[in-house]
Amino acid sequence: MPMYDFSCRKCGEVYEEFVTYDETGKYPTVKCPECGSKRKVKLVNACSYNFTNPVGTDRWNSDSHGHDYRFKHNLPNVKAQRENASKKSHMGDQPYTAIDDVNSGKYFGEVK
Repeated sequence: MPMYDFSCRKCGEVYEEFVTYDETGKYPTVKCPECGSKRKVKLVNACSYNFTNPVGTDRWNSDSHGHDYRFKHNLPNVKAQRENASKKSHMGDQPYTAIDDVNSGKYFGEVK
């Protein structure tokens, strides 16, 4: 059962009601919660739709291989790119020097 917004013509109160759609637009069972009047105007609601694929039909989100497909579908290309970059780099396989300021150096010891 959808929820619709109404505005009372007598007191101006805006309220929501869960009612079935009425083709006539009269909604005879709906009353204003403030004054009890049946004189009302149905307001335009913002609607929200979620269009999705049924479970198991979408290759990105299916339970059978969703994460694995996203993760592994390009893995060979990524490995090849890394190997190429490593070969062409002037710095060799380890472009960064190891930093160990936890076990020695001027910051080693008691935390101040």
